[in-house]
Amino acid sequence: MKLKLDISGVDFVDSELIDFYDSKTIFFEVPNFLSETVSFKIWGAELDENFNWNEHSDISKFSKIEKESRNGEKRFVIQGFSKITFEKVIAAKIEVSPYDKGEFIRLKNREIQTFKREWNMDKVTDKCFEYWFDGVSIYFPYGACDLKFYTKGKVWFEFNPADCVGFINYISNPNKEKTHFGYLKNLEQLND
Repeated sequence: MKLKLDISGVDFVDSELIDFYDSKTIFFEVPNFLSETVSFKIWGAELDENFNWNEHSDISKFSKIEKESRNGEKRFVIQGFSKITFEKVIAAKIEVSPYDKGEFIRLKNREIQTFKREWNMDKVTDKCFEYWFDGVSIYFPYGACDLKFYTKGKVWFEFNPADCVGFINYISNPNKEKTHFGYLKNLEQLND
């Protein structure tokens, strides 16, 4: 069972509802032309402490969430793929600084190599809402990513609550191949 949430107007940088910052990996394929509707997968998104489970689902259907909530956990990480969809996209921009063996790729002058792309930035008005993925990783080319969308439409976030684990359990798990890099064993799910 997947939940589909309307997160239109949520400030991704300062939200107490949902978090895409730090150690989240996005599977955004940089297009030549920007579509009006943009969707992509995310691994490791967080549901912050102000996320109200009872508003969206019967928490008793998810024993792991119910148990961790009773034990005081208020933040959850989606240890799986979620999907975000932006409607009525007006503009976007992206900066990617690729990694090689855990280090940034550097130019001859030792500056970090950064690739930048912008779409329709001249069309951004005060009627657009800015959605900023700050401090995420991008799958390809693998690296640090700063991504902004400017839209006039809805934003939808879909995830499977069965993939949620408590924040403390997620970050303290020494098996990073299961948590932070768990997507490497689940890439076939990108086409779902």
